[in-house]
Amino acid sequence: MIKVNLLEGTAEQRVTIQKIKVSAKRGQLIFMLGAALLIFGIAVGIDHLWTNNQFAKADADLKREKEDETKLKADNDRKTELEAELKQVEDRIKIIKQLRAEQKGPVGMLSAINERVPGGTTDFQLKAITQKGNRLTIVGNAPDQQTVASFVQKLEFSNGMFTNLTFFLEGKEELAAAAAREGKKAADNPDDMARMFHFKIDCDYNKPRDASADDSKPADKQSASQGK
Repeated sequence: MIKVNLLEGTAEQRVTIQKIKVSAKRGQLIFMLGAALLIFGIAVGIDHLWTNNQFAKADADLKREKEDETKLKADNDRKTELEAELKQVEDRIKIIKQLRAEQKGPVGMLSAINERVPGGTTDFQLKAITQKGNRLTIVGNAPDQQTVASFVQKLEFSNGMFTNLTFFLEGKEELAAAAAREGKKAADNPDDMARMFHFKIDCDYNKPRDASADDSKPADKQSASQGK
């Protein structure tokens, strides 16, 4: 009769099974460690790619912001330059308007008076012309009353440029112009004395209206009527 040691075989099997289990556990641990390392590597790679993309995007945004800042600075400098040019143009326009106003004022007034000075005599003299507001005072000398009257009449009929005229006339003895130029004295020759009339004229000076502005009004009205 054959006897089998079941306990000894069972122990060996148990050791083998135990070894297999230990090997299996080691394999699982190695597999899990490898999987973890692989996942970690993948995560690090993804994080590296994402970081690089974000860095590239941030760098591109920074460059764009710098370009926008440079462009904005250039636009601001151009704006400042244009504002300075505009101020210069406004100053020039102001000066031109002032010169035109002065031209229409004293220069135009003196030209209008000079055009109405009686001709044909050298003894007519304008001594002073003063203006206070619209009120004008003309002072001078004339050889006779008729010359003064002619001058006042020309001022009066000036299409409303000189209005509200009043004048004062005074006659007095003075040296004639020729005698005065020759340096003679009145006592040397009584014939050198001549009667001169001192006059003073007060009037209102009305600046002539700008014809170009008046001409533009009918054109504006006509264009407005055509627009309708």
